[in-house]
Amino acid sequence: MNEILASAMTQLSMLFNGNMGWTILALALVVRLALFPLTLHLSRRMLANQQKIKALQPQVDAIKARLASDPKAMFAAMSALYKENGAHMLDRSSLLGALVQLPVFGLLYKALTNASAGSFLWIRNLASPDTALTLIVLVLTAVAACYAPSTGADTAMVMMAVQILVTAFIVWKLAAGVSLYWAVSAFASVIQSVVLRYDVSAPRKEPAR
Repeated sequence: MNEILASAMTQLSMLFNGNMGWTILALALVVRLALFPLTLHLSRRMLANQQKIKALQPQVDAIKARLASDPKAMFAAMSALYKENGAHMLDRSSLLGALVQLPVFGLLYKALTNASAGSFLWIRNLASPDTALTLIVLVLTAVAACYAPSTGADTAMVMMAVQILVTAFIVWKLAAGVSLYWAVSAFASVIQSVVLRYDVSAPRKEPAR
């Protein structure tokens, strides 16, 4: 996988006369377009799982009330309820969606820390952190989280806060080149959130009888 990504990055670099900034933008677009069907599918599965969990909440509350004195039995009953209805307490789709891009981040991090990457637009050095780019990434992350459909307003606010804090913690001291890729990825997440919101709000057609 790393060899394929490194080869693609080399070819793109030659196409843009060695300009690392345009190379990273092109690589980000290619990767996100290639992964878009997968990440959209995983996001739809995650949303469907959230909706199942919300529908089961009254039964979960009843189990908690009935087995409050026996945590082990309560957990077993909740697990059985989720399994019976095809829901998952730990949603693997969201984890997989984040993991599929780790090889690209690793490749960029290695490439940008081994050599000076030069300047791009207002960024003086792609191998060093850039405050303005970090803020752009945080804004795009917040917009994507805000537009993402959720099963509840409280859940949406918590998820948005967590995503912004985690992103800020990671990106603040990250090389601007990696943050540039992250910005494109965050913009793709905005588009994905809009598509998911349309899926949820679009009227469902009744099956023909």
